[in-house]
Amino acid sequence: MPISNLLKALICALLIGMVYPIAKVAMVDIPPLMLTAMRFALISVPFVWFFPFPKTSVLNVFLVGFFLQLLSAVLVNLAMREDAQAGIASLMVQSQVIFTLIFSSIIFSEKVSRQQLIGLLIAIVGFAIFFVHIDRGGSTTITGFALLIGSGMSWAVANLILKQMKDVNILHVMIWASLVPPIPLFILSYFLEARRPVAVLLGASMETWGAILYLSFCVGLLAFIWWGDLIRRYSSSYVVPFGLLVPVFGLMGSWLLLGESIDALEWVASLLVFLGIGLCAIQVKAFETGGNE
Repeated sequence: MPISNLLKALICALLIGMVYPIAKVAMVDIPPLMLTAMRFALISVPFVWFFPFPKTSVLNVFLVGFFLQLLSAVLVNLAMREDAQAGIASLMVQSQVIFTLIFSSIIFSEKVSRQQLIGLLIAIVGFAIFFVHIDRGGSTTITGFALLIGSGMSWAVANLILKQMKDVNILHVMIWASLVPPIPLFILSYFLEARRPVAVLLGASMETWGAILYLSFCVGLLAFIWWGDLIRRYSSSYVVPFGLLVPVFGLMGSWLLLGESIDALEWVASLLVFLGIGLCAIQVKAFETGGNE
């Protein structure tokens, strides 16, 4: 892989990893449901006029929008509102790798290698430490833990739906799927969060609006376009491991932007989860044989 594309992969991981601390910055002024609605409205409404509907069913696009853009994003934002630190969220949401592997083995009868099984067991130990530590002064509550695991599971369901789509432009899928969250989330936000949504948006700080624009365009469009291009051009064994940098950048960003810190036991749990996900995602045999470009 040329150095220019290695840099693209690194930048993608950085942009996506910073989603979590930057979203938490935005939630100082804007509640989570409204924030999620704004994020996807900005990358769908202006662009559906210029990109054709993807060559798949309306149901497929709706399901991707529901599980990935709506449910997964809402759950993680709700968790970060009060029940979880941004750095922990960036790690726990990557449980989608593990759930995708498990669901694929059940639904598509895909085989789980010995390396992946070891990775699953290590990650489960890490998650168990987080769960046990919740009632001992940990930085994540039981509600936050459940919301983050639910977000990862929802993302995994979306992965399975995407896996069944053949010969479709994923960018088109994401733009049209992003039409799903805004209307129901704006309605829910009106009744559950703010009865004067326009006033809330107008009262948001420049930092909050900068965070919204970052979440919409830097991540929703730029990072996705680059990542999708890399996935199409190179073996997944070369590209997917860069996704493991997402929680690393997330933890760094939460420390730099929010001053968050985690205790020693949570670091141990984080490292175990990170190692487990790495063993599940990295295809060692592909590296040994040179991979496929």
